[in-house]
Amino acid sequence: MSKQFAVIGMGRVGRSLAETLSALGHEVLGIDENEDLIQDVSSHLRRVNLVAADVTEEGVLRDLGLENFDGVAIVIGENVQASVLATLTLKDLGVPLVVARATTGLHARVLERVGADRIVQPERQAGELIARSMASPGVKEYLDLGEEEAIVELEVPKKWVGKTLAELHLPRRTGLTALVLRPRGKRGTIPSGDTMLQEGDVLVLGGSKQDIDRSELFRY
Repeated sequence: MSKQFAVIGMGRVGRSLAETLSALGHEVLGIDENEDLIQDVSSHLRRVNLVAADVTEEGVLRDLGLENFDGVAIVIGENVQASVLATLTLKDLGVPLVVARATTGLHARVLERVGADRIVQPERQAGELIARSMASPGVKEYLDLGEEEAIVELEVPKKWVGKTLAELHLPRRTGLTALVLRPRGKRGTIPSGDTMLQEGDVLVLGGSKQDIDRSELFRY
């Protein structure tokens, strides 16, 4: 199911995030106060709606209708005050998922206290992972293994609970292979076809990046 996301800050991380979310089939609004930057990136982000706006103004965020979005990512960069104010305003507006970029540990603690649902430090986390975790909150990690292959770690979707891996037919339906299953509170093991999935289990799947992006993992 397609979702609606906004990305505030069209720097390098913001552009990567917006592009990946769009590639995953979601509607994306990119926002930056720098009109020249918006013009520069418009030719590259053709499927992303772009607008120049000052996000520190509550009225501007309300006028953009962000309270109706599924999630907003704030990746403004070094402007700590702007990111904190935007986070606070978005949570006051009732945005269900606010992902905010922190540049320092102190910045992260402040963002947490004003209500950010998830705090990321892109110096350590690629924009690609942030996009996937926004699109599907159950995704915990995404590891790019090179040009073609990747590994994704996710909490077992509710619709998989109570089913065995054999019943899910993952290789045939998704092209992905179950590599590791980590039951809640236990160590990971290599699963077999008759392994039944339980709520709270974490599953590690491997396959091509194309199959991962096309799979149902990001649509539950």
